[in-house]
Amino acid sequence: MLRSVDMQQILLQTSVVEKIQQVAQQHADVEKKQLALQLQKEMDHKRQEVQNTKESEQVAIHEEDKRKQQGGKGNPHAKGDEENKKGSHKKSVEEIAQGKILDLII
Repeated sequence: MLRSVDMQQILLQTSVVEKIQQVAQQHADVEKKQLALQLQKEMDHKRQEVQNTKESEQVAIHEEDKRKQQGGKGNPHAKGDEENKKGSHKKSVEEIAQGKILDLII
């Protein structure tokens, strides 16, 4: 059985225990908010990287299209067929190196 003195001590300590529990709960809430904020920043950074990559790819595609259009107009100072073959061979090697051409044997 509890004595009356023990009950008084327990009642006096309840406010201290309540404060400790409240601080512990607030600490957990703050950690959750910080983690959510950090994840949001990482997601924003990744989205920005993806947009930058898409923009640079589009610029490269436009530049490649311009080069093709300029090359296809027919240059009156064009070099011989042999040099054109070497250039096309270099292009195909470059395309393979960049992963644009896939040579599969089934």
